[in-house]
Amino acid sequence: MSSREPDIARREFKHGKVAYGFQWNKTHHERLGKHEGDLASLWAHMITITSGKVPSEPFSDPFYARASSLKLPKMNAAKKAALRNRFFRTGSVKRFIDSDLVDKLRDYHRATNDLSYNADHKIVREFLFRDPNTIAIEVPVWSDRYRLSGHIDLLRFVGDTVEVCDYKPGPMRSIGNRFLEVMPQIAAYGEMMAHHLAGTLRSAFDAPLLPKIRCCIFDTHGCWEFGAEMFVTLLESGKISGF
Repeated sequence: MSSREPDIARREFKHGKVAYGFQWNKTHHERLGKHEGDLASLWAHMITITSGKVPSEPFSDPFYARASSLKLPKMNAAKKAALRNRFFRTGSVKRFIDSDLVDKLRDYHRATNDLSYNADHKIVREFLFRDPNTIAIEVPVWSDRYRLSGHIDLLRFVGDTVEVCDYKPGPMRSIGNRFLEVMPQIAAYGEMMAHHLAGTLRSAFDAPLLPKIRCCIFDTHGCWEFGAEMFVTLLESGKISGF
């Protein structure tokens, strides 16, 4: 298969009545590596998905919550600002007005002469073909422990780290509240992906026990990054509702 014809594995999954089109760029994955470390664990997980071994219960049982339903508790504007500032001050959340993800989004808008800089979620498919670090889109994840499930917008591998990315477009003036509100959802994706990868035979891949995962919330205005451990931090501090 030529470089112009990437090997894309596809499978459709239903979450309730909504269909999600999982797509895995095997060509990108093979170029990045598939025999060692987290890339090998990711390859094993992608094989699980494409072979149809995803359990149906987490996506159909009403007692499993959707990660997208997870929210922060209700708080006023001052408390939201204080929470954001604490995250930034401690370094648990890093924010960028430009990043690899943001730059690629902006380049796409310029190339298509779309000056709105506010494309819908279909744009994540462009990463699958244009971004050599993108491995898959609409990746199903689930957790029996937390009784949660969901679908990751965009899965990348950058440097030595798995990136769990979610595209949340909107106006620049709302980015602080918009990104803050969805942190429980994206942190849950990171936690579930960490569980899936840690569940592989990592010793056979010469991989440490815990995978290196970075969660990213992004749009054309900026990007927030934080570790998958944020989910447990929020949960233990009573900062997640929606279960």
